[in-house]
Amino acid sequence: MRKVLDFIACGSLLILSASLTPANAAIVSPTLLTSGSTVSPLPNGGSSGDGIPETKLFDKTESFSFLDGLLAGTLRERVIRYSDAPSVLHPGLYFDYEIHLTAGSVAAFGINGYSGYQASVKECGISICGGSGANGVLATSASRSSNGNLITFDFANTLLAGQHSANLQIFSSSALYQDPLAFFTSGDGGIFSIDAVAPAPAVPEPSTWAMMLLGFCSLGLIAYRRKSAALSLIAA
Repeated sequence: MRKVLDFIACGSLLILSASLTPANAAIVSPTLLTSGSTVSPLPNGGSSGDGIPETKLFDKTESFSFLDGLLAGTLRERVIRYSDAPSVLHPGLYFDYEIHLTAGSVAAFGINGYSGYQASVKECGISICGGSGANGVLATSASRSSNGNLITFDFANTLLAGQHSANLQIFSSSALYQDPLAFFTSGDGGIFSIDAVAPAPAVPEPSTWAMMLLGFCSLGLIAYRRKSAALSLIAA
């Protein structure tokens, strides 16, 4: 009986170790980032090991310069759509940003366009990461503005010349994307911007349109009443 139990225990350990292969163990889920909140530390690991097919919709690398005109480096932007979107795991488009710095330093990177959308954040700075963020410098936190529009990745250990960032990743509920402004904060506190890919503006729900229409009608009625009252005074 003892040998049988030892055999069962050994078999269970083999099954457990097989389920925790390095590739599977490196897959982590993003954390929801609500308006006005901060996530620190960011989950760090892979995000495409679930076997769901994906389509790369956008892949662009753009050079950027500091305020004094010095060429700073490049920003690689990618937009990916998983075949199961919208789903619990993939509510919409997945945005990925990678910074490669050739000069100076960068303390933070922010991207506009997330107002009206759910957004979850993580990063990938380990050896299995896709793109070119493998073993990159990690952002220590991600924060979201109170109106939900701006998401900022902060590098407490400033990103320096010759280094590249981890893959900075945002899983959004957006189904469309555009090319708005992104913001960099240099090590000396200077802020500069470049074009960067992000969700397209959210379309108001039908109920929101109805409320807006009602508001415009109310304003029109108020203006009409004021004008009528003013004409009545003049006539008197």
